[in-house]
Amino acid sequence: MSSTEQHLSNIAASLKDIYTFMQKQEGINQSIEDRITSTLDRFNATDEHLRANDARLNSVEATMGRILQAIKAISPPASSTPSPLHVISKGTSAGSTSKPSTQPPQSTTSWAAIASKPPAPLSDRKRQALHRFFSPPPDDSIQNGSYTLVYLPRSRRMNRSQIRSKFRAISIDNLRILDLNFPARNTIGVLLHEAYLDEFKSKLLEIDTQPIQNFDPLDHHHVADPKYHDLSEERRLQLAHALHQDRCIRTLYFIRPHLVPGVAKYFVRQGWVPHTMATDIINQRLPRPAKRRPAPHFATAQALQASQSAAPQSSIPLPSTDSDPISLVPPAAPTLTDYFGNAVSTQEMDTTPDFASNASAEALSHTGSTSSIDTDDLSQ
Repeated sequence: MSSTEQHLSNIAASLKDIYTFMQKQEGINQSIEDRITSTLDRFNATDEHLRANDARLNSVEATMGRILQAIKAISPPASSTPSPLHVISKGTSAGSTSKPSTQPPQSTTSWAAIASKPPAPLSDRKRQALHRFFSPPPDDSIQNGSYTLVYLPRSRRMNRSQIRSKFRAISIDNLRILDLNFPARNTIGVLLHEAYLDEFKSKLLEIDTQPIQNFDPLDHHHVADPKYHDLSEERRLQLAHALHQDRCIRTLYFIRPHLVPGVAKYFVRQGWVPHTMATDIINQRLPRPAKRRPAPHFATAQALQASQSAAPQSSIPLPSTDSDPISLVPPAAPTLTDYFGNAVSTQEMDTTPDFASNASAEALSHTGSTSSIDTDDLSQ
């Protein structure tokens, strides 16, 4: 092959490579053009969004201007305040600053009179709660302050939040459901007040569901853990009692403090929690102050003194005639202190049964005070 033919073949190969590159470049140029078009579209959309925001800001500025005009119209001339609109509008524009106003601030009473709103109306739930609070105690068919555990079947594993959402779907008031537990497999325990029991069952009947009858949470068959299958029936029964007692204790620490005494009484009556343990939990969650002694001028003290004077004379020690008159004066009542160590006057100390101190357990242990409840609180 001559040198001329070799040069021509090289030129032809170069032209072919150039042609191939130009075809690829067309695709690259088209891709770049598409990206530029997409970027321009985004810029246009952003511009439209900014214009819409500007229009909304102008509308808000106009509304605030009308509000300020109304405020100035009903406010005294001396208490007029500078419009904060200028600060907002100037802050949005570049290169502009707002000057502080030297005028006195607006009167607080006039602003409060404008901004005050009527109290929100009572909801049905709050109205029903107030009705229950100011209603007489229930009849003898329902124990005073009694609670109950209703057991429901379940088809699959659900947590407490899911169960409460299901209750909400059938219009069950979750505030009346005090606690939920799982005493056995495929079983839900619902703690509620007996006053809500009929309505709760009626809501369940709407979905063709009924509670489990004659359910025994202390049955040893409910201990389903395979590692306890080799235990004797007596040991499994003890374990079932211990597990249910733990569930009751967790409930007493979970529910609201003012419900603890009533629920604890129910657990003690059922034999699920010992009396001493329930008393300790009540004292932890509802610490009470020491009981006061009636002052001498109170009617209670006079009645007690009259009852003592009516007792047989032989049981009352009489002072000697030659004794010192000062010794006949009754001793002063001891000074009582609250849970924080502060002295409390006996005539001002509140000892109503409903009293519940907010003192924490740490404060009780720090001061060394002891709290107790009546021994018949849990025996009712």
